[in-house]
Amino acid sequence: MGEGLWFWALTLGVAVIGGAALALRWLQVARLIEDTPTSRVRSAAQGYVEITGRGRPLEGVSNLAPLTQRPCVWWRYRVQKKSEGGGWRRNDAWHTVSSGYSVLPFLIDDGTGRCIVQPQGAEVITGESTIWYGDVPWPASSPTTGLLLRSGERSYRYFEERIYEQERVYALGEFRSHRAGDGPDLQAAVTATLDEWKEDQTQLLARFDTDHDGRISLEEWEQARAEARRTVEQQSRDRAALETLNVLSRPEAGQLFLIAALPGSDLAKRYRRKALFAFVGFIAAVGAFGWLLQRAFG
Repeated sequence: MGEGLWFWALTLGVAVIGGAALALRWLQVARLIEDTPTSRVRSAAQGYVEITGRGRPLEGVSNLAPLTQRPCVWWRYRVQKKSEGGGWRRNDAWHTVSSGYSVLPFLIDDGTGRCIVQPQGAEVITGESTIWYGDVPWPASSPTTGLLLRSGERSYRYFEERIYEQERVYALGEFRSHRAGDGPDLQAAVTATLDEWKEDQTQLLARFDTDHDGRISLEEWEQARAEARRTVEQQSRDRAALETLNVLSRPEAGQLFLIAALPGSDLAKRYRRKALFAFVGFIAAVGAFGWLLQRAFG
Protein backbone atom coordinates (compact mmCIF):
# COMPACT_ATOMS: atom_id res chain seq x y z
CA MET A 1 0.00 0.00 0.00
CA GLY A 2 1.48 3.36 -1.06
CA GLU A 3 1.84 6.42 1.10
CA GLY A 4 -1.26 7.98 -0.43
CA LEU A 5 -3.37 4.94 0.38
CA TRP A 6 -2.03 4.83 3.93
CA PHE A 7 -2.98 8.47 4.39
CA TRP A 8 -6.53 7.89 3.16
CA ALA A 9 -6.87 4.71 5.17
CA LEU A 10 -5.87 6.54 8.34
CA THR A 11 -8.18 9.47 7.53
CA LEU A 12 -11.16 7.23 6.87
CA GLY A 13 -10.42 5.13 9.95
CA VAL A 14 -10.55 8.27 12.10
CA ALA A 15 -13.78 9.31 10.36
CA VAL A 16 -15.37 5.91 11.08
CA ILE A 17 -14.46 6.00 14.78
CA GLY A 18 -15.32 9.69 15.17
CA GLY A 19 -18.68 9.36 13.38
CA ALA A 20 -19.72 6.41 15.54
CA ALA A 21 -18.63 8.09 18.76
CA LEU A 22 -20.41 11.36 17.95
CA ALA A 23 -23.61 9.61 16.87
CA LEU A 24 -23.75 7.65 20.12
CA ARG A 25 -22.87 10.64 22.28
CA TRP A 26 -25.44 12.97 20.73
CA LEU A 27 -28.14 10.29 20.84
CA GLN A 28 -27.42 9.78 24.55
CA VAL A 29 -27.70 13.54 25.16
CA ALA A 30 -31.06 13.67 23.34
CA ARG A 31 -32.41 10.78 25.44
CA LEU A 32 -31.08 12.35 28.65
CA ILE A 33 -32.92 15.60 27.90
CA GLU A 34 -36.13 13.72 27.06
CA ASP A 35 -35.98 11.44 30.10
CA THR A 36 -35.09 14.04 32.77
CA PRO A 37 -38.22 15.70 34.23
CA THR A 38 -38.25 19.44 34.79
CA SER A 39 -37.92 20.40 38.48
CA ARG A 40 -39.21 23.50 40.20
CA VAL A 41 -36.58 25.54 42.02
CA ARG A 42 -38.65 25.66 45.22
CA SER A 43 -39.06 21.88 45.42
CA ALA A 44 -36.07 20.59 43.44
CA ALA A 45 -34.27 17.59 44.93
CA GLN A 46 -30.59 17.83 45.71
CA GLY A 47 -28.57 16.35 42.86
CA TYR A 48 -28.80 16.16 39.09
CA VAL A 49 -31.83 18.12 37.84
CA GLU A 50 -33.32 19.99 34.91
CA ILE A 51 -34.71 23.50 35.46
CA THR A 52 -36.11 26.16 33.16
CA GLY A 53 -36.96 29.81 33.68
CA ARG A 54 -36.07 33.39 32.84
CA GLY A 55 -32.41 34.31 32.85
CA ARG A 56 -31.67 37.30 35.09
CA PRO A 57 -28.45 38.99 36.20
CA LEU A 58 -27.43 38.89 39.83
CA GLU A 59 -28.44 42.00 41.74
CA GLY A 60 -25.96 44.79 41.11
CA VAL A 61 -24.12 42.83 38.40
CA SER A 62 -23.87 44.04 34.80
CA ASN A 63 -22.71 41.56 32.15
CA LEU A 64 -22.23 43.17 28.73
CA ALA A 65 -21.28 41.18 25.64
CA PRO A 66 -17.75 42.40 24.83
CA LEU A 67 -18.14 43.08 21.10
CA THR A 68 -21.67 44.50 20.93
CA GLN A 69 -22.04 45.79 24.51
CA ARG A 70 -25.51 44.27 24.76
CA PRO A 71 -26.76 43.26 28.25
CA CYS A 72 -26.63 39.48 28.62
CA VAL A 73 -26.51 36.73 31.19
CA TRP A 74 -23.97 34.79 29.09
CA TRP A 75 -21.84 35.44 25.99
CA ARG A 76 -19.05 33.95 23.88
CA TYR A 77 -16.98 35.77 21.27
CA ARG A 78 -14.19 35.23 18.76
CA VAL A 79 -12.16 37.65 16.63
CA GLN A 80 -10.39 36.28 13.58
CA LYS A 81 -7.86 37.81 11.19
CA LYS A 82 -7.64 36.96 7.51
CA SER A 83 -4.34 35.86 6.05
CA GLU A 84 -3.87 35.39 2.33
CA GLY A 85 -2.61 32.04 1.14
CA GLY A 86 0.24 31.70 -1.29
CA GLY A 87 0.24 30.14 -4.72
CA TRP A 88 -1.95 30.70 -7.71
CA ARG A 89 -5.18 29.89 -5.86
CA ARG A 90 -4.54 32.48 -3.09
CA ASN A 91 -6.79 30.71 -0.56
CA ASP A 92 -7.67 32.94 2.38
CA ALA A 93 -7.55 31.55 5.93
CA TRP A 94 -9.02 32.97 9.12
CA HIS A 95 -6.95 32.70 12.30
CA THR A 96 -8.36 33.41 15.77
CA VAL A 97 -6.56 36.30 17.46
CA SER A 98 -8.88 36.79 20.43
CA SER A 99 -11.65 34.78 22.07
CA GLY A 100 -13.44 34.38 25.38
CA TYR A 101 -16.66 33.45 27.14
CA SER A 102 -18.63 34.59 30.17
CA VAL A 103 -17.99 33.00 33.57
CA LEU A 104 -20.18 35.35 35.64
CA PRO A 105 -22.96 33.58 37.57
CA PHE A 106 -26.54 34.50 36.74
CA LEU A 107 -30.04 33.62 37.97
CA ILE A 108 -32.75 31.37 36.61
CA ASP A 109 -36.16 32.42 37.92
CA ASP A 110 -38.99 29.93 37.29
CA GLY A 111 -41.65 31.73 39.31
CA THR A 112 -41.29 29.46 42.36
CA GLY A 113 -37.77 30.53 43.26
CA ARG A 114 -34.38 31.59 41.99
CA CYS A 115 -31.33 29.50 41.30
CA ILE A 116 -27.79 30.80 40.83
CA VAL A 117 -26.17 29.25 37.75
CA GLN A 118 -22.38 28.98 37.71
CA PRO A 119 -21.70 28.49 33.96
CA GLN A 120 -18.04 27.51 34.22
CA GLY A 121 -17.57 24.19 32.41
CA ALA A 122 -21.02 24.10 30.78
CA GLU A 123 -21.88 23.18 27.21
CA VAL A 124 -23.80 26.30 26.13
CA ILE A 125 -26.21 26.72 23.22
CA THR A 126 -27.31 30.30 22.62
CA GLY A 127 -30.42 31.67 21.01
CA GLU A 128 -28.65 34.31 18.92
CA SER A 129 -25.29 34.74 17.23
CA THR A 130 -23.88 37.47 14.98
CA ILE A 131 -21.05 37.48 12.43
CA TRP A 132 -19.73 40.68 10.90
CA TYR A 133 -16.53 42.11 9.41
CA GLY A 134 -14.25 45.09 9.92
CA ASP A 135 -10.77 46.54 9.47
CA VAL A 136 -9.63 46.76 13.10
CA PRO A 137 -8.69 44.09 15.68
CA TRP A 138 -11.58 45.14 17.92
CA PRO A 139 -14.91 46.46 16.57
CA ALA A 140 -15.53 50.07 17.43
CA SER A 141 -19.32 49.72 17.24
CA SER A 142 -22.11 47.18 16.94
CA PRO A 143 -22.60 45.45 13.58
CA THR A 144 -24.55 47.16 10.85
CA THR A 145 -26.68 45.39 8.27
CA GLY A 146 -24.31 45.98 5.36
CA LEU A 147 -21.39 44.33 7.14
CA LEU A 148 -23.07 41.30 8.65
CA LEU A 149 -22.56 38.71 5.93
CA ARG A 150 -20.10 40.29 3.49
CA SER A 151 -16.35 40.15 4.05
CA GLY A 152 -15.11 41.94 0.91
CA GLU A 153 -11.58 43.15 1.49
CA ARG A 154 -11.98 43.46 5.23
CA SER A 155 -9.27 41.92 7.38
CA TYR A 156 -11.16 40.94 10.54
CA ARG A 157 -14.17 38.78 11.25
CA TYR A 158 -16.14 39.08 14.51
CA PHE A 159 -18.30 36.33 15.96
CA GLU A 160 -20.47 36.68 19.07
CA GLU A 161 -23.13 34.52 20.74
CA ARG A 162 -25.47 35.77 23.47
CA ILE A 163 -28.13 34.72 25.95
CA TYR A 164 -30.06 37.85 26.82
CA GLU A 165 -31.55 38.98 30.10
CA GLN A 166 -35.16 37.74 30.51
CA GLU A 167 -34.64 35.07 27.84
CA ARG A 168 -35.97 31.58 28.56
CA VAL A 169 -33.10 29.36 29.72
CA TYR A 170 -32.89 25.58 29.99
CA ALA A 171 -30.27 24.11 32.34
CA LEU A 172 -29.20 20.60 33.25
CA GLY A 173 -26.70 20.22 36.09
CA GLU A 174 -25.96 19.63 39.77
CA PHE A 175 -28.44 21.38 42.08
CA ARG A 176 -27.44 22.22 45.65
CA SER A 177 -29.10 24.34 48.35
CA HIS A 178 -26.87 26.12 50.85
CA ARG A 179 -27.96 27.66 54.15
CA ALA A 180 -26.37 30.98 55.04
CA GLY A 181 -26.31 30.00 58.72
CA ASP A 182 -28.28 28.30 61.48
CA GLY A 183 -31.03 30.22 63.24
CA PRO A 184 -31.05 31.16 66.94
CA ASP A 185 -31.87 28.63 69.66
CA LEU A 186 -35.63 28.02 69.61
CA GLN A 187 -36.25 28.21 73.37
CA ALA A 188 -34.15 31.35 73.73
CA ALA A 189 -36.08 32.96 70.91
CA VAL A 190 -39.42 32.03 72.53
CA THR A 191 -38.31 33.55 75.83
CA ALA A 192 -37.15 36.73 74.10
CA THR A 193 -40.50 37.01 72.30
CA LEU A 194 -42.44 36.62 75.56
CA ASP A 195 -40.26 39.25 77.25
CA GLU A 196 -41.01 41.60 74.38
CA TRP A 197 -44.75 41.00 74.73
CA LYS A 198 -44.60 41.62 78.50
CA GLU A 199 -43.40 45.17 77.88
CA ASP A 200 -46.84 46.02 76.48
CA GLN A 201 -49.20 44.74 79.19
CA THR A 202 -52.27 46.26 77.56
CA GLN A 203 -51.69 44.39 74.31
CA LEU A 204 -50.75 41.22 76.23
CA LEU A 205 -54.03 41.26 78.16
CA ALA A 206 -56.03 42.04 75.02
CA ARG A 207 -54.58 38.97 73.30
CA PHE A 208 -54.47 36.36 76.06
CA ASP A 209 -56.77 37.41 78.98
CA THR A 210 -59.62 35.25 77.75
CA ASP A 211 -61.68 35.45 80.98
CA HIS A 212 -61.21 39.25 81.17
CA ASP A 213 -60.26 39.29 84.86
CA GLY A 214 -57.40 41.75 84.29
CA ARG A 215 -54.56 39.27 84.79
CA ILE A 216 -52.85 36.42 82.94
CA SER A 217 -53.58 33.08 84.58
CA LEU A 218 -51.26 30.07 84.35
CA GLU A 219 -53.42 28.51 81.66
CA GLU A 220 -53.51 31.76 79.68
CA TRP A 221 -49.74 32.10 80.05
CA GLU A 222 -49.29 28.63 78.52
CA GLN A 223 -51.42 29.78 75.60
CA ALA A 224 -49.19 32.84 75.21
CA ARG A 225 -46.09 30.60 75.34
CA ALA A 226 -47.55 28.32 72.62
CA GLU A 227 -48.36 31.35 70.46
CA ALA A 228 -44.82 32.71 70.95
CA ARG A 229 -43.42 29.35 69.89
CA ARG A 230 -45.55 29.31 66.72
CA THR A 231 -44.41 32.85 65.94
CA VAL A 232 -40.74 31.99 66.35
CA GLU A 233 -41.07 28.84 64.23
CA GLN A 234 -42.76 30.79 61.42
CA GLN A 235 -40.08 33.47 61.54
CA SER A 236 -37.45 30.74 61.41
CA ARG A 237 -39.05 29.23 58.30
CA ASP A 238 -39.30 32.62 56.61
CA ARG A 239 -35.67 33.40 57.46
CA ALA A 240 -34.52 30.02 56.17
CA ALA A 241 -36.30 30.61 52.86
CA LEU A 242 -34.59 33.97 52.49
CA GLU A 243 -31.16 32.71 53.50
CA THR A 244 -31.14 29.56 51.34
CA LEU A 245 -29.02 29.83 48.20
CA ASN A 246 -29.87 27.46 45.35
CA VAL A 247 -26.92 26.84 43.05
CA LEU A 248 -26.66 24.92 39.78
CA SER A 249 -23.14 24.01 38.65
CA ARG A 250 -21.04 21.40 36.85
CA PRO A 251 -21.70 17.90 38.26
CA GLU A 252 -18.77 16.39 40.11
CA ALA A 253 -19.60 12.95 38.69
CA GLY A 254 -18.85 14.09 35.15
CA GLN A 255 -22.46 14.17 33.92
CA LEU A 256 -23.53 16.55 31.17
CA PHE A 257 -23.71 20.20 32.24
CA LEU A 258 -25.87 21.97 29.67
CA ILE A 259 -27.21 25.53 29.40
CA ALA A 260 -29.35 26.54 26.43
CA ALA A 261 -31.63 29.33 25.29
CA LEU A 262 -33.97 26.74 23.76
CA PRO A 263 -36.86 24.62 25.10
CA GLY A 264 -35.93 21.09 26.10
CA SER A 265 -38.00 19.54 23.29
CA ASP A 266 -36.19 21.61 20.65
CA LEU A 267 -32.84 20.71 22.21
CA ALA A 268 -33.59 17.00 22.04
CA LYS A 269 -34.57 17.31 18.36
CA ARG A 270 -31.37 19.23 17.63
CA TYR A 271 -29.19 16.55 19.20
CA ARG A 272 -31.09 13.79 17.39
CA ARG A 273 -30.45 15.57 14.07
CA LYS A 274 -26.76 15.86 14.91
CA ALA A 275 -26.68 12.16 15.79
CA LEU A 276 -28.33 11.34 12.44
CA PHE A 277 -25.80 13.41 10.47
CA ALA A 278 -22.94 11.77 12.37
CA PHE A 279 -24.39 8.33 11.64
CA VAL A 280 -24.69 9.14 7.92
CA GLY A 281 -21.06 10.27 7.98
CA PHE A 282 -20.12 7.02 9.74
CA ILE A 283 -21.88 4.92 7.05
CA ALA A 284 -20.21 6.92 4.26
CA ALA A 285 -16.79 6.53 5.88
CA VAL A 286 -17.30 2.78 6.33
CA GLY A 287 -18.23 2.43 2.66
CA ALA A 288 -15.26 4.48 1.50
CA PHE A 289 -12.91 2.58 3.81
CA GLY A 290 -14.15 -0.75 2.44
CA TRP A 291 -13.69 0.46 -1.13
CA LEU A 292 -10.17 1.59 -0.33
CA LEU A 293 -9.24 -1.78 1.18
CA GLN A 294 -10.68 -3.61 -1.79
CA ARG A 295 -8.65 -1.45 -4.14
CA ALA A 296 -5.47 -1.96 -2.12
CA PHE A 297 -5.72 -5.72 -1.53
CA GLY A 298 -8.32 -6.92 -3.97
